[in-house]
Amino acid sequence: MGAYQIQNLKSYPVIVYKFIIFVFFCQIIFFTHVKHTLMAIILIAIVVIILIMVALAKAPVTIKGHWQTFLDGFQISTDEFYTLVKDGLSERKITQVDIGEESFLESHILSAKRVYLRVVQDEYVVFICAAPYGTGTFVSSWLCIKDENYINRIPIISKLAGKDRENKTFYQMDTQAMFRSAVHSAVIAAVNNMTESKGIRGLTELEKQYKDIN
Repeated sequence: MGAYQIQNLKSYPVIVYKFIIFVFFCQIIFFTHVKHTLMAIILIAIVVIILIMVALAKAPVTIKGHWQTFLDGFQISTDEFYTLVKDGLSERKITQVDIGEESFLESHILSAKRVYLRVVQDEYVVFICAAPYGTGTFVSSWLCIKDENYINRIPIISKLAGKDRENKTFYQMDTQAMFRSAVHSAVIAAVNNMTESKGIRGLTELEKQYKDIN
């Protein structure tokens, strides 16, 4: 299965936004001038919707791996779980890592948002989620890679800058593999910590396995 790519408005060049907005405003001016008030209002609403979508859009990434588990009959606090993961990452002393939280819409633009723990190192991002689901709690982890920027697409420049994704050094590949393993082990440790404290069976080796998406 090919790598799944998250698409959104920011994957298009900024110039396209400017052109669309320019055309809409030109039409608004024209229709207003000829007193087509209703059409002008509709066009203004469309422009506002486009601006809102642009503001809410996330930087595009491609999913490279996924892991999830369902803890039936067991409720956990999202904040408490994220704290355990962050503590686990701190104990592992991983350098050059940015840890924070990021909200994603559940579906449409007016839907609720779900907060994910975000762990970033270089071009790789891991989004971690823990939330109630039915009678239990689900925990998931998504390994993503940021979409290529202009430097990545220039053969010689990308190589000199160490940004060539087709010709990575052993050090780069080892570092990225260890980053994924370290974050995943912190997530598994957090799950085991919470289940053991409640006297619930821990995860089996099969349940701990990560699924790569090539």
